[in-house]
Amino acid sequence: MTVSSTNTKKSYNGNGTLSVFAYDFKITAASELKVLTRLDSTGVETTETLNTGYIVDGVNNASGGNVTFKFNTGTPSDPNYSTTDFRPASGETVVIKRVLPLTQITDYTPNDPFPAEVHEAALDKLTNLHQQQQEEIDRSFKFAETDAGTASIPVASIRANKYLGFDTDGNVIAVEGTTSDITVSTYGATLVDDADASAARTTLGLGSVAVLNSISDNISNDSITNDMMANNSVGSAEIIDNSVTAAELNISGNGTAGQYVTSDGDGSFSYDTLVTVTTQNFTSSGTWTKPSGCTKIKVTVVGGGGGGGSINSGSASTVGRWGSPGGGGAVSIKTIDVTSVSSVSVTVGAGGIGQLRANGTAGGTSSFGSYATATGGNAGRAFYSAGTQGGVGQPGVGGKASDGDINVDGFETQPPFETYISSGTSTSRTARARPMAGGGNIIFGYQEYSTTDYINKTTNGTLLPENATANTGRGGTGAYQFNNNTDTTGGNGGSGIVMVEEYYYR
Repeated sequence: MTVSSTNTKKSYNGNGTLSVFAYDFKITAASELKVLTRLDSTGVETTETLNTGYIVDGVNNASGGNVTFKFNTGTPSDPNYSTTDFRPASGETVVIKRVLPLTQITDYTPNDPFPAEVHEAALDKLTNLHQQQQEEIDRSFKFAETDAGTASIPVASIRANKYLGFDTDGNVIAVEGTTSDITVSTYGATLVDDADASAARTTLGLGSVAVLNSISDNISNDSITNDMMANNSVGSAEIIDNSVTAAELNISGNGTAGQYVTSDGDGSFSYDTLVTVTTQNFTSSGTWTKPSGCTKIKVTVVGGGGGGGSINSGSASTVGRWGSPGGGGAVSIKTIDVTSVSSVSVTVGAGGIGQLRANGTAGGTSSFGSYATATGGNAGRAFYSAGTQGGVGQPGVGGKASDGDINVDGFETQPPFETYISSGTSTSRTARARPMAGGGNIIFGYQEYSTTDYINKTTNGTLLPENATANTGRGGTGAYQFNNNTDTTGGNGGSGIVMVEEYYYR
């Protein structure tokens, strides 16, 4: 056969699971394959053992075959079964290469017919040997084709404990050095190549010998002498630029970037940090993105207020009915270190809705990621009576807070504790009751609509104003009906809010 492929080697990455690796060149014996694994983190290479760590198929196949690493397949009769797992792990490189013995075993017998197949196989082997050697040559250092230099290196006695280098003509020489593996920095290189001590002092910024001697003469016990301190005589001539450090100012340590020096009032100094604060208020859901330089935040999460209860029409003519107010949204407060945080999802709960002929709906839950959660207030209950009976629906319970450093449940307000009808005609009576305010919370307080304890209405069919819209996080008010056979909707609860205070330590 002809040899049309120059492939002699294949390389793969192991993953701890893959056991079969293909090769795409011909071999005449399994022993002609060399299989190596290399641990990438250290570069250590291991030559695997045929039939112990792996098996080979595809011998004499022009298109190659597979190398299969052994492992515990669960079936001892499998040819690739082993109690030891030889599969290349993640972080290991697998190399499969053809390595032929450097021998010639073809023998021609005089006067026999010409053995074409045998002869062709010998030529194939010679070609494969050339490819094998070329692969090794390709991995060696070589001079450029146009370079006339010599690659000869000095003998062992001359190159011992030295480094490989090149002279001004580009020829290989042995160079003095050390066995240290420390890399010389760019700045260090500028010092190493200085011709003398004066040049080195200039590189180090030490000035001349005279200047150094003068400083030594003027300093005693690590301090500037009293003579130099007299009459503020210490100036730029005596102090080298940037030579006064925190130690000279009696400051402990070096502080951190952005700090400033402050007097402690007793003749000593210390470092302090400038703190600035910005705020972001979320009235709708979104994403909080950390501003540059922000390291800590304090979040206040308020749930939505519950909707107020309605009044369903009856046949009352001399009684009052009240739907109950909704509960207030809970409040959760938390301080968070956001050094390693880039953004947080923000949810703002909507206020509950006052329904017609039904209980109100509960307020929505507000949250700042998984850091703090405040549920909305529960809905106020509707009141319904088909007869002439008066009464009040049950009030909504406040929302619940969790996960914060401070968690306070929403407030619940009570229905009117006193209702009655004063004397008068059937078309002119007076209803009296305390205001029907919705539940509040510790941030925004209770909802109020009257400056007096009682509200009086003497006009038939007129509704009290307690079904107005609540403020942030507060429950909607209950509906009111007196001497009126009309369905009345409860007030809407106030929507929640998430407030973020952002702290910057400058």
